[in-house]
Parts: sequence; C-alpha cells; structure tokens
Amino acid sequence: MQIKEITAETTVSGQYLILENQLRAAKNGSNYLAMKVGDPTGELPVKFWGADEELFNQLAVGRVLQFLEINPKSYRGQIQIDLDSKNKELYRVIPEEEVNYGDFLPQTPVNVSHYWQFVLDTIEGMATDYLKQVLQYFFKDRQFVSEFLRVPAALKRHHVYIGGLLEHTVSVTRLCKEAANYYPLVNRDLLLAGAILHDIGKVKTYKVGKGFEGTTEGKLIGHLVLGIQMVTTAAESVSARLPDSEETQRLKNSLLHLLISHHGIMEWGSPVEPLTIEACILHHLDNLDAQTTKFLAVIANQAPEAEWAAYDPALGRSIYLSNIPKEVI
Repeated sequence: MQIKEITAETTVSGQYLILENQLRAAKNGSNYLAMKVGDPTGELPVKFWGADEELFNQLAVGRVLQFLEINPKSYRGQIQIDLDSKNKELYRVIPEEEVNYGDFLPQTPVNVSHYWQFVLDTIEGMATDYLKQVLQYFFKDRQFVSEFLRVPAALKRHHVYIGGLLEHTVSVTRLCKEAANYYPLVNRDLLLAGAILHDIGKVKTYKVGKGFEGTTEGKLIGHLVLGIQMVTTAAESVSARLPDSEETQRLKNSLLHLLISHHGIMEWGSPVEPLTIEACILHHLDNLDAQTTKFLAVIANQAPEAEWAAYDPALGRSIYLSNIPKEVI
C-alpha cells in the first residue's frame, strides 16, 4: 500500500523507508520513538511506544520497515501509526540485501524530460555568447547532468526528492522569465543564467543513497561556496577561448554576484546582499518557490474534507484549506 492511499479507515500493510527516528521520553517517564517513514508518494508519522536503545538502533534511518495489517489513526487531522514496540508480529525490519532503495525514495512529480528540455531551450535561446558558453560547460557534461537530474534541492522542507533540484531550478527560471518580460531594465540573459546556476553547488552538496544525505564536501564548504567555485572554473575556461574584454569581466562578476547574493540577507547565509536588479529578482523568486513548495507539501498530506491543515512545526503555523478546490487536494 502506498502512503497516499492510507486513510483512517484503511489497514496498513507495506514496506516503507525510515526517514527520521528520535528516541524521546514520554510524560509518564517511558521512552518512545518518534519516526517518519516514506515511499515515493509521501511521508507518514509513526510512534513506537515503550521503545529502548536497542530498538532505536534496529530502526535506524535508512532501514526499511514492513508493517503487517496495522490500523492507523487520525491525530489533529493527520494520519499516523501508533504501535506498541512489543507487538513484534505487526512489523519487521527488511534485511538490507533484500532492499532496492530506489523503490522508496520520493521522486519529482513533474515530467523530467519536459523540464530538462526547458533548460536546454532556455540556454539555446540566449543571445549572450559568453553566458551561453558558461552554461554549456556544465550542461553538455554527461556526468554533471546525471547528478543534476537526480539530486534533491534540499534535505528538509522543499523539493526533497529525486529530481528536486531540476524542478526547483526550472520553477525559478520560469518565474525569472516572467520578471524579465515585465521589467524592461533587466538583463534577461544574465538573470536566466543566474537562475539556472544559482543552486549548482548542490550537485556536490547532496547525494542519493539509502536516503538523501549531505556530502562531506557539502557539509564543510556549503552549496553556495561550491557553486561559486564551479562557476568560476567554468568562466575561466570560457574566457580562455574568447578575446579578453571589459564586457566579459563585467558579465563574469555579475553572474558570480547572482550566486553569492541569492540568499538575500546575511542572516540567511548570504555573504553580500543583492546589489543589482537581477540579483534582487533572483533572491525573491528563489525564496518564493521554496516557500510556496513548503506550503504545497503540507497541503498534499491533508484529507480533502479538512478545513485547516495540521499544525506544521517547521512553518510554525496551520494552513487554511477551504479556498483550495477539493479536487486538487
């Protein structure tokens, strides 16, 4: 059974990947496991009551858990599974050698081939040869493209699935295209190049294995700095093939500024704040897509009849659902 099919009236049977697991103390002094399990269709909260350190280690993140005829319950409008850890006949851990982890990781709901073609068409449509060549440095590299199409855009909250970086990149680029059409003073090619490349460092920051993980390089350096390094290398390679000019140097610095300032403010990890109109637009549209996708992820897990979504700790609020057409929830 897929997670999207589970309701309070169904009986749950199936295999699910453990995404989160914390050993906590209940109010009565006993311990329990607060978990999240997932499959390509969604996530499901699970609580194992009466747990101990041994069970916590057995149910480590990245293992696959099989449920056998369990009745879920609804808590504050959200479906979850509550299970006494002593009821071992209701669950088992699947041996790793029997698991194909690709079956359990969520994947982007969009048509990957269409989104990939959009990236290629956007690059091909650029009139600025220097920027086009910088982009082609990456997007004609098969190994890079393979990772770009696979990694998530984040490990928490938005676009956390295979193909997430592609989806987020295309969403931001589409929004930037509309902004470039609306604001006549915008350097269109520069803005679109920045949109396509703004999160490029995440190709080296995240990896896909049993789940989605951060690389050592990503943890130590971060996607923003890695992206700057990658684009600097590409820009220098392209510059070596072109006549040196003030225009080329200006485009290079402006493109790097888009990457280095796209977090917007220093409190959000941006070394500098946006100093060009293109950087201002990119920051706000990048944040718009990330924040909107967080809302969409919460909405997707709600029952069609719900007026309010369950309180979401990460957002720090509940979401009002009554204005959303019920057929799309």
